[in-house]
Formats: sequence, structure tokens, C-alpha cells
Amino acid sequence: MHIPDSVLSPSTSLAAAAAMAPVWLAASRRVRATLSTRDTPLLALSSAFCFVIMMFNLPVFGGTTTHPLGAVLMAVLLGPWAAVIGMTSALAVQALFFADGGILALGANCFAMAFAMPFVGFCVYRLAAGRSSGTSARRAAAAGLGAYVGIVAASAVVAVLLGIQPALFQDASGRPLYFPFGLSVTLPAILAAHLTVGGMAEAVVTFSAIRCLQTMGVPLWGTQINTRSACRWDRLWVGLGALAALAPLGLLASGDAWGEWSATELAARAGHMPSGLAAMDQAAWKGFQLLPDYLSDLGPGFYVLAAFTGIAITGAAVALLSKRLMRVESAAPTVSEPATAVHTRSLPPTATLPAWLQAEQVDSVSAASRSKRASVPNAYAERTLQALSVQTLDTLRAEEVARSDGFLQALDARTKLASLVALMVVCAFLHTIPGLCCLVLLAAYAGHRSNLNIGRLQLRVWAAAPLLVGAVALPAATHFVNPGSIAFIAWRDPYVAVTWPGLTSATVLILRVAVAGTLAALLVLSTPRSNLFGAMQYLRLPRMFTSVFAMTLRYISVVAEAAVDLFVARKSRTIGKSRLVEARGFVGRVCGFLFGRSLALAEEVHDAMVSRGYSGQVHVAAPSRVAACDVAWLACTLLIGAGVLWGESLAL
Repeated sequence: MHIPDSVLSPSTSLAAAAAMAPVWLAASRRVRATLSTRDTPLLALSSAFCFVIMMFNLPVFGGTTTHPLGAVLMAVLLGPWAAVIGMTSALAVQALFFADGGILALGANCFAMAFAMPFVGFCVYRLAAGRSSGTSARRAAAAGLGAYVGIVAASAVVAVLLGIQPALFQDASGRPLYFPFGLSVTLPAILAAHLTVGGMAEAVVTFSAIRCLQTMGVPLWGTQINTRSACRWDRLWVGLGALAALAPLGLLASGDAWGEWSATELAARAGHMPSGLAAMDQAAWKGFQLLPDYLSDLGPGFYVLAAFTGIAITGAAVALLSKRLMRVESAAPTVSEPATAVHTRSLPPTATLPAWLQAEQVDSVSAASRSKRASVPNAYAERTLQALSVQTLDTLRAEEVARSDGFLQALDARTKLASLVALMVVCAFLHTIPGLCCLVLLAAYAGHRSNLNIGRLQLRVWAAAPLLVGAVALPAATHFVNPGSIAFIAWRDPYVAVTWPGLTSATVLILRVAVAGTLAALLVLSTPRSNLFGAMQYLRLPRMFTSVFAMTLRYISVVAEAAVDLFVARKSRTIGKSRLVEARGFVGRVCGFLFGRSLALAEEVHDAMVSRGYSGQVHVAAPSRVAACDVAWLACTLLIGAGVLWGESLAL
């Protein structure tokens, strides 16, 4: 049901986007009044679920396929306006990174699947559910019925958008410019697939998911119960991961959904290539092409990888999008919510000594009888403590250097952030070694003037860059990827040769990563953290990102301190040697304890922030005035970046 860019005229795509604009605006306002900070994970999980189930293709007649969408499921859980936000995020991720649906046609796809489907399905669901309780099977059945009607309504919208193209847009000879099949073809073809296979699959998925969520204590939208404290979010995410692992089942159905064909396949079906369609296919931007067609041509393993990547991207996108749309939930229980239903993640009560410490004491008693078999020195604790102390010392030194006197330290944080990010963007568009070397020299000069240890900085960045991109850079250097003149032969049987174009391509890739890493390190090492977060908020970076980033850096030291205490306790209570199995078991228990401590700390911090007036926005000190040196530095970096791009364009 995803409409590609080339089959719709630009005016149709623009009209659909204009029709969706007030819907998106109304959805953002409505969701802002109802979305709680604790509803954000459910919205992210629902959007990721919708992304995954769209990968399960089901065969239908005519050699085509269909798939469920999940929009009505999201509307039943969080309301139709939240479903607009969640489905829009999922569709945008698919278009940008997976080449599923067009970028220009995003408004049309959202009008069908993010607006028509959730609202029509939700209305049917409310009518069928009546006043039944939130845990009744009737509500789940009503949700399944609403999902069936909703996906049929969405398919009708898509059929109309495609079918009106031949009547509205024709060339001088009367041939269609874009999609060549009229309403007499699109309506029966698309509706028949969704009235039968697609609608039934959508109803079954929605009914099953709602029943599962009801048993796990997740309240439905508009019900009077509030038992979300019983919900195990870890189980939901594990279930989503299991669903992603089963995604290759969608590869069993061959063929594309009706109307989702490429320009070449559509021309073959129509018997000619419409001129407007060919022009759109060549000129339209097709997104980042990160994982085109979900890597389905590479096999089931890569299809699963695409599923997990889509879950991560969709969940992160929805979390960032929720930054202005959430309200803070009070830490105290309300009148309709008993105190026992307050959401907590506290650790289980323990005795005077932690359970892991008591277990270790028992192990130490019995260790004497196994001393003859103990052969591994007890050095893992010392190495871990040393690594943690080095990391803490580096953090303190970085903050000290950021507050010292230097060229970059004297600049305003907003200026540095804008200029260095602009240079990173320029770096991404460079394709030649000389252009990247110019940015390397600029970064080295700025670091030297800022009293930074350039040797140590470059050693860290340039030693890690080949390791980070080696898996991609090494294959790119061979004749399989970049044929050309042979630089040297790596193996003769099987024959693997490294070409000069391949070496150039691999070098450019490594230089890009290294230059971007150097610029990022300059920004962090020359700017105090508080000033950096203030600059991010001033430049209107996502508030959710800046808040999470700031709190992450702050509480890394807290968790690291807890880890140090655990290892010091272990070291002080260990005599002699310990076996490797015991050491591994202890490290595993430490990781589990720290994870549980982090969950409890997150709940405590959230309640403390709410009690102090937290409303979704972290307040920082007002930024200082921009000086003349800041303007000069920003202008110089922009001129240098533009000059490097211009020089490379002339060279190419």
C-alpha cells in the first residue's frame, strides 16, 4: 500500500501533504495534552511494532502481496491522534532509510495509513465496544473489526489516488503521464486484496495483540482502569524482538503489493513508459538508501538485520518526536489510582549484605578445597578498577581543559557547535583526499591554538577510524567493488586484487570518519558540558535528545562509582586466587546488579524531578552574547568549507 514517488504527479503529492499538514498540527496539539512521559515508551514500541509487521508479506491473487499495518492497534492503545504521530514516524523511516514508499509521496501515504485508517478503525471500534470493560474480549474483537474496516478504508484512499492519475494528467497524445491504470482497475484490484487477505490478517493481528496486552495489564485508550504498573515492558520488547526474528517468513510470499512496483516493472505491465513517470523516477530523491528493500535480496539473515535496524530507528525517532508532545505524570497517585498501582521499579528487599556478596563469601569458603585447581590470578578486579580510574581521570582532565585558556575555549559554545557541525556536513560531501586533508590541517591548527594534546587526540581518533570502518573499507579496495588498475594482488587462489580506485575509495572513507571524529573531539574537549547543553537547546536541537544526553553523562559517573564499590568489596574479600569461571560469574552478577540499580535510580530521579517542577524541559543558564571573534570564526569556517567544496567540484 506504500505509494512510490514516481507514480503520483507532483501536484497530487503536494495536495496530499497540504491536506495532512493540519492533521499533523492538530495531532501534535491533542497528543501534547494527553501524552504522559510514561506513555512515550508505549508509543515508541507501537511504532516499532507497526514497522515490523509491515515486513510480513502475505500472498494474494495475481502474484501480488499485502501486509498488515497496525495503525488501528496503535489508536486503540493510545488514541487516534497518537496513532497519527506514530504511523507518520514509521512511514517516514521506511521512506528515508528503506526505500519503501516515496519521499514526495509521504503525505499521500500518511493520509491513507496515518489518518484515514486509524480514525475510521477507531470509530468502528468505539461503536462495537460500547461500554464493555477494558479487559473484556469484546473490546479485543471490536478492535479487530475496526482494524479490518480501517485497512479497507486506507486501501480505498490509495486506490483513488492512483486511479485518478490517468484522468488528470495526460500528454499531448492522450497517454497517461504517471500511473497508467484508472479507477476501473485500481479499485477492484486493491480493494479485493484487502477485503480478503489483507483485512483478515490485520484483524487477527490486532485482536491477538490486544488480548495479549490486556493480560499484561496495559490499559486501552478511554478505559477507566489504570493497571499499567503490572505491565512488564521487558517482555513487550522481547516479544517485539522475537517478532523481528520471524520477519523472514514475509519473504515466502513473492512479488510486490499491487501498485508498489518500480518504474521499470510498471512500464512492463502498462506496455509503455509514461514520460512523467520516467522523469519523476530519475529526478526524485529516493532517501538515504540505507537498507533498500529491507535487504530482502541478500537473504533471511539480512532481512532480520533490517528489522532490528528499523526497530531501533523508529523507536528513536518517536522518542525524539515526543520531546514537545509529552506531559509530565505526577509522582503521587491520583484519586482514581490506588497507591498500589503507582509505577515503580524498586529493587527487591535484601538482607544486611547483598545476595551476591553472601554468595561470594560462601564461594570463598569452599575455594580452599579447590585451590589446587585454581590457576588464574585474581587480576581481573585490579584491571577493572584501573580502567574505571583511568576513565574517571580522563573525564576530569577533559573538563579541566575545557575551562582553561585557549583559542576554542574562548569562543561561544553556540558558535563552536554550529561551525564544527557545519564542517562535519562538508566532510560528508567530500570525495577527494586533498579536500579532506584541508579539514585535517584546519582541525590540527585549531587544536594546537587551544592547547590540546594533538598527538594524543590524533592517536585516539586515527587509530580507531580504520577499526570502525575496516569491514567496509577493505572490501571497497578490492576489484570486486572498484575495478580498475591493479595496485597489488592480495591472493591468487581465490583471486583477490586491490585496485588503485579501491584504495582511493577506502582512504576517503577512513579520512571522512577520522576527520568527523576529530572535529567532534575538538567540540567536546574545548567546551564545558553545561555550556554545550545550553548551546544545543539554544540552537533548537531536540529537547529530548539534549536532556537524555546531559543526564546520561551525569549518571555515568554515578554508575561507575557503584561499580568501583563492588569491585573493591570483591577484592577486599578475596584471598589467594580465583578460578576463571568464578571471575566471569562475578562480573555477570555485577552487570545484573548495576542494571537493576540503574532502573531503580531512573525511577528515583524521575520522581525527584517531578517533585521539583520538571515539565519536560531542562533549564540551563542564559547564553552569553556573541562576540566579534565568534562571528569571525564562524565566517572563516563557512568560507573554508565552501571553498573546499568548490575546489573539489572544479577538480572533478
